[in-house]
Amino acid sequence: MNEIKISLQENEVNALLQLIDAAIKAQGLQVAEAGSFLATKISEQAKSQTSLPEEEAAPTEEG
Repeated sequence: MNEIKISLQENEVNALLQLIDAAIKAQGLQVAEAGSFLATKISEQAKSQTSLPEEEAAPTEEG
């Protein structure tokens, strides 16, 4: 399967997740599995890119 990469701003990710949520609410079980899968994948990717590793987040004292 070919991998497709897309770049989104944080507000665009939130809008996409809201659209997926609305689709699940409107269509119910017919789209729930696919919607949940995509929402989880998008959320996890967004979290991994927006959270700083601890060593970068906390300033270190030298000397």
